[in-house]
Amino acid sequence: MATVLAPAAGPVRAAEEPAPSPLARAAAGLELRSIGPAVMGGRIADIEIDPRDRSVWYLAVGSGGVWKTENAGVTWRPIFDDQPSYSIGCVTLDPADPDVVWVGTGENVSGRHVGWGSGVYKSLDGGGSWQAMGLATSEHIGDIVVHPDDGDVVWVAAEGPLWAAGGERGLYKTTDGGESWRRVLEIDDDTGVTDIELDPRDPDVLYAAAYQRRRHIWSFLAGGAGSGIYKSTDGGESWRRLARGLPEGDMGKIGLAVSPANPDVVYATIEADEKERGFYRSRDRGESWTKGDSYISNGTGPHYYQEIVASPHDVDRVYQMDVFLHTTSDGGESFEVLGTGREKHSDNHALWIDPADPKHLLAGTDAGLYESFDHGAKWRHFPNLPISQFYKLAVDDAEPFYNVLGGAQDLGTLFGPSRTTNVEGVRNQDWYVPMGADGYDSAFDPHEPDLMYVQWQGGRLHRYDRKSEEALDIRPQPLPGDPPERFNWDSPMAVSAHVPGRIYYGSQRLWRSDDRGDSWTAVSDDLTRDTNRYELEMMGRVWSVDALYDNGAMSLYSTITTISESPLVAELLYVGTDDGLVQVSENGGADWRRVELPGVPERSFLNDIEASLHDADTVYAVVDAHKFGDYRPLVFESNDRGRSWRSIAGDLPEREIVWAFAQDHVDPDLLFVGAEYGVHVSRDGGKSWHKLAGAPTIPFR
Repeated sequence: MATVLAPAAGPVRAAEEPAPSPLARAAAGLELRSIGPAVMGGRIADIEIDPRDRSVWYLAVGSGGVWKTENAGVTWRPIFDDQPSYSIGCVTLDPADPDVVWVGTGENVSGRHVGWGSGVYKSLDGGGSWQAMGLATSEHIGDIVVHPDDGDVVWVAAEGPLWAAGGERGLYKTTDGGESWRRVLEIDDDTGVTDIELDPRDPDVLYAAAYQRRRHIWSFLAGGAGSGIYKSTDGGESWRRLARGLPEGDMGKIGLAVSPANPDVVYATIEADEKERGFYRSRDRGESWTKGDSYISNGTGPHYYQEIVASPHDVDRVYQMDVFLHTTSDGGESFEVLGTGREKHSDNHALWIDPADPKHLLAGTDAGLYESFDHGAKWRHFPNLPISQFYKLAVDDAEPFYNVLGGAQDLGTLFGPSRTTNVEGVRNQDWYVPMGADGYDSAFDPHEPDLMYVQWQGGRLHRYDRKSEEALDIRPQPLPGDPPERFNWDSPMAVSAHVPGRIYYGSQRLWRSDDRGDSWTAVSDDLTRDTNRYELEMMGRVWSVDALYDNGAMSLYSTITTISESPLVAELLYVGTDDGLVQVSENGGADWRRVELPGVPERSFLNDIEASLHDADTVYAVVDAHKFGDYRPLVFESNDRGRSWRSIAGDLPEREIVWAFAQDHVDPDLLFVGAEYGVHVSRDGGKSWHKLAGAPTIPFR
């Protein structure tokens, strides 16, 4: 959700409390408030329904905590906002006592912008209070299964860290309600478990899907020899790998389902090479398998979906999560798209089938929750969940209330007011969507207030006129004979403070337009390392190009990711790249000086670079190394136009990466950073930082 700063009265302080620091007193007057929107929803990772009361629902939100309704979605409340993690992989109810709720943090997708978690949490009172139950270094939880007769017995599928080896990875079991855990299935340091299925007739029979994967900035290797299907017949104490009829080569993500209608039938959707990938069925509890249709989840890659749900009503009916919901009515021999009209968003991640009515479905998508009563022919949306995942924001100078332009994950670019005169405040109807797909960097034209610059993924830049609602594609194009342009999935832009109509845009080169995008001039050559991603190591070695790289899931590499023009010197330009470089030009792009920042991993991602509003020689840089498993906050200042740098991370939390930087336009020592778990402010130029209040645990990008 979008947030803004607003003055707030400070709390009354008891006499015996220590006096707050001057920084804390100053920050107490600023409190974040929500301005929505809820009109578009956000990514749903999992759905659980209380079997005692079908109007009580729990939603695990990929980037927004856990939400609960007690009236079938008429109203919702967040129940996980005060916990350390916002990224949720799954939510599970104890079948014997549904007031006991388990939450696995860290999304079970492997996307370029995925958050990570801090383990497993448990509530004994329907989400009223929570206790951390361990597995803190698992980072991504794929599934949690509770024994149907003994709530103290729980199995957890821990995918493990996405960006590095090790961590708590594999299948874990507790027999004391989470007080202690044993890893009962361990494959290797690069392979975790993404799915668990229980035989409903015999809880000693379990199936587990192992998943080997690694993502870095440059690539996503979506499989390997460690991936496979395992079975236990003693409650998970011992396991054996299943092989008969399954792919012989490397596998990627695997989704499993045991048919509730006939638990002898087990289904699997398997990512593999073109010959072996597809849908598999076993009629003998996993002992042998036959391949059906070659369909696997598609879109931005199987890693983002590749989950299946078997119908409790029909043994041959299975649903597969994908861009569009797919279903088979013949046990996997063929698939069709489940009716998805224009009233329903794409990108499906979770599905609940009413055990009393096969036509009643709940679907969790990138745009929130949908419900159908006619088996997917028609859907209704729940527009009351403010869980949109915003990447970049811009504001204009409108009065009395300025407007906000934001790019959101799979929800396009959204435009709305910071305030209204309505007694309800900012409402869904006050927002509208000028551009679809994924929304990223955007800007208002300061000289033409009705013009906005918006884009969707891969650098598709548009100029949008609010009066005519015309959107023109203005992405710069290479000249004949030039190499192809490499635009980042989230391409950067900057509007000049000096020349009306001048904008900058980045591929591997820096582009400038002086006519609002009607024509472009490249003002640099390639400013990146220009590296072939397939020559870089993944999981300790360089892999063949025929390995299970998920090419659709990867942004182009060696690209510009951030641009800043000095507001004080028109010819002073800075860019940062996704492969660890800062480039400086003091003559409008005619010459460039290459800089590598000190004390950070090579090829770290430049999240933000900002020229000072007050000093022509000062510039700030925000570096991101979390895709190497390094979660330190990395914030730097240079007072000599990038020739030398010093850290101003100060006392920011140790494991809180920083996404964005801003300097106050009046006080040069008043600095703000948007970070993984909040907004922090410094009044002393970065020596000390204080977290602003009023927001749930969410990232500020």
